[in-house]
Amino acid sequence: MKLKRGLTLIALVVLAQTACSPTAAVGTTAPATEAAAQPTLATAQATLPPAPSGSDGRLDIVACEIVTPQQVAELAGGTIFRELEQEPSPACIYEVAAGPDGYAQFIVSIQPPDIAEASIAMMPEELGQPVVGMGDAAYLEHDQGADTYHLLVLVRDRFGLNVSGESEDWTLALGQLFLSRLLGP
Repeated sequence: MKLKRGLTLIALVVLAQTACSPTAAVGTTAPATEAAAQPTLATAQATLPPAPSGSDGRLDIVACEIVTPQQVAELAGGTIFRELEQEPSPACIYEVAAGPDGYAQFIVSIQPPDIAEASIAMMPEELGQPVVGMGDAAYLEHDQGADTYHLLVLVRDRFGLNVSGESEDWTLALGQLFLSRLLGP
């Protein structure tokens, strides 16, 4: 259990470093129109390389452009709680006014496949229950202490996907939405 919490903490620190700039400010306005908030399929596909493209092994993917805050709010049946100004990166944090507590946060991180493969190889029992039909391997774990769900999906030779969310259904649905955008029809 301490290993799982430590790994979760490390993942969140890495996510925070890549997703937010040191001077990130919080904005409270939503996009002017739904059409402006949604990138076209061509725009989303243009940002998606099939494999790591940087010399440092990072993916040149901008997660917040693949799925917008408005789309996450619609998925959760709520509205945007607030939009965070985030540096373009393979990670994104979404905050939605939804659910029984009136607030839900989702964290998505897309990474090179070797990171997900290493997690699966080193500690599959810590990753939760296998999820059939998502990528080449997928696991869903419920963190009872934080009352959040963590989804790890591996698409071999392409990417790994981490999604953390407030409910099992929302987390799986957001994972499916990202996969549909990353893999195409």
